Amino acid sequence: MRTQLFAEKKRIKENIKNDLFLQKQLEAIKADADILMKEETVSLSYDAFKTFYITGSRKEYERGYFCHRRRINHFAVLSAVYEDNSEYIRFLQDAVWAVLDEFAWSLPAHIPQGTEITECETWIDLFAAETAFTLAEIASMLSGRLDDVIIERIAREVRRRVIIPYLSGRKNSWDCLENNWSAVCAGSVGAAFLYLADDSEIKAAMPRLKNTLECYLKGFGNDGVCVEGLNYWIYGFGYFTYFAQLLCEYTDGGDNLFNNDKVKNIALFPQKIYFKNNNTVSFSDCGNKFIHRSGLTHFLKKRYDDIAVPNDDSALEFDGDSCYRFAHLIRDFAWRDSQIQMSGEEKECFEYFENAAWYIKKTRLYEFAAKAGVNNESHNHNDIASFLLNVSGCPVVTDPGRGEYTADYFSDKRYEYFAPSALAHSVPIINGKVQQAGGMYRGSIVKAENNNLVINFENAYDDKNLKKLSRSFMFYEDKIVMSDKISFTGKPLGVTEHFVLDNRPVQSDRGLIMGNIQMCYDEGMFDCKISEKTFAADYDKYKTVYIADLECINPEKEMEIVFEINVAKASKEDKSYE
Repeated sequence: MRTQLFAEKKRIKENIKNDLFLQKQLEAIKADADILMKEETVSLSYDAFKTFYITGSRKEYERGYFCHRRRINHFAVLSAVYEDNSEYIRFLQDAVWAVLDEFAWSLPAHIPQGTEITECETWIDLFAAETAFTLAEIASMLSGRLDDVIIERIAREVRRRVIIPYLSGRKNSWDCLENNWSAVCAGSVGAAFLYLADDSEIKAAMPRLKNTLECYLKGFGNDGVCVEGLNYWIYGFGYFTYFAQLLCEYTDGGDNLFNNDKVKNIALFPQKIYFKNNNTVSFSDCGNKFIHRSGLTHFLKKRYDDIAVPNDDSALEFDGDSCYRFAHLIRDFAWRDSQIQMSGEEKECFEYFENAAWYIKKTRLYEFAAKAGVNNESHNHNDIASFLLNVSGCPVVTDPGRGEYTADYFSDKRYEYFAPSALAHSVPIINGKVQQAGGMYRGSIVKAENNNLVINFENAYDDKNLKKLSRSFMFYEDKIVMSDKISFTGKPLGVTEHFVLDNRPVQSDRGLIMGNIQMCYDEGMFDCKISEKTFAADYDKYKTVYIADLECINPEKEMEIVFEINVAKASKEDKSYE
């Protein structure tokens, strides 16, 4: 029934009383809201809107756009908590009014250039769908406190921009995508329907929405790995969960998308990639810090007892999401449970994810991850056989993650950027060539055991002279031995072992020294060059990594190159995995 939707909102004030984390979040939101109350609402100008189509830069428009969402987030939460404060409602209504007045709820980056004006207004992308969900949920939560004009305008605009276009059968780019888009868009559109559409309209839309969500689930193997990375797991699976719970409530438990083994495996994914010091696997367009939406995690823990709940020092705070998604934030307040026990550190273990072709190993001293797969994944990086290594909770061999999102970053110029290119990953350069992008460029894990990993990846290169390329790792308590076996059909032009490091290495008579870690190799084989690379990682944010290029002096037709990474001196006092 409609009155049962998001029944958990009734627990928000009680949850805050018993939860220090939520109390701190609320105070921080109040402080930020005090600043916003003294500022004029940012105007979304036409000049900023068209900038993306001229330069490819997204930040000029999106800064103002997400500032609108920030205002809605703050004043909606405060209005829900402080029911007697009319100032918060007044500022919320102004914030909602500004969003209702926006020319389009979609971002310029997602609306093809040349789209007709009327279609721009009703274009459904991630953020248009999220906006519809946000406004519909706020109207429901604060019904009776918002002015009738606001409630009526929300209903009218959500119907005009989302519900009616979707019911018309107009195709969307995300209808059959097997990535986060399908979950966020279908989940948000579905939520808007559940809140504001007629029962007959919900019935008409539901088969198509569910089909899109099935497409989302098809993007996962049974191992539950999100190849787009942790950030996109939070995004996509978060919105899948939010819609699934609303649907379960709407049908009084009759339609339960959680009763699915694959969904459970997907829910367990984050804990498999948790590393010490809140580090994580940063394959694809993902950051290297472990984060979680604590409301989502607590909710999933109640659904699946196997969920491990991380400590709050990795929980995203109110401003940790630069896009200010209301569905995430309000469920942190509604879904957290102070009675849920946090998990401790994991024991030593290894995980092999056969579908995704990922391998992860955790020991007392170090944490390691490597991947094979194919170079056409969603948010793809050319990174087959790349690996990362953390020692005593500190990154050593790194994967730098995402670059700044621009028009070109998602075009055929993508791999001209450093972050998604092979040069940002610890993989060899063969005959002067790097790995290429596309479905034909791939690798496979041929052995995955506790102490041994073997990856074949000659097919990641466009080189007919490359006959065989195999990378193996042997794992010991105090070292990792990596061996690259390479064979050519003829005399090779060159082989360069390429490593991407978190800190500048120092050359020694046995190899490279990185703090207390030493990577040993036959120095007589190589000409070693150390360089530094700084690149745009986000809007006005930059990241620096260090490159070690070991160029073989006399490459052979048949070669085996061995590296011994010694971690024995790194942290003999580290007991966190015992």
